[in-house]
Amino acid sequence: MDRTDGAPDGGVGRADFGVLLTMSSAVFVDELARHMGAAGYDGFTARTGWVLRSVGDAQVPLKDLAERMRLSSPGALKAIAPMVEGGYLERVGAYDRRVRAVAATDLGREALEEARVFHAKFEAGLVEGVGAESVEAVRAALELLVARGAREVTGAIAPFPGS
Repeated sequence: MDRTDGAPDGGVGRADFGVLLTMSSAVFVDELARHMGAAGYDGFTARTGWVLRSVGDAQVPLKDLAERMRLSSPGALKAIAPMVEGGYLERVGAYDRRVRAVAATDLGREALEEARVFHAKFEAGLVEGVGAESVEAVRAALELLVARGAREVTGAIAPFPGS
């Protein structure tokens, strides 16, 4: 793919693969944020989606969620605070100010469904642009890259591997 729009190309006429992958991810995340905001899900981020997918319909102990996020429990609590404040997650089993577990709220589940609608539309737009076969090849390459990742990364796709 020749680059004529000023994208970093290392002087060879093509963007480096990693740069292209990073830039395409940024485009996806930006478009997701705009879509979710327009749909009324303010404050919904890619991280919100990851956490909601990881939690699923379960009540997940904060310690387990922290491990999935590769954070300490206090770090995870801080990271999910905007999701709780936004109404996407709720603290469950909390007493004496300690959070025992978190769960998705109805709003969180609705927002995640809307994000899935966006994902499907985004992919359909790519199919329109380059064809189904090319999009399937990109999907296969991305799945291969994700498969190389840690359990916590692949947990965003299958929140409870092996269950």
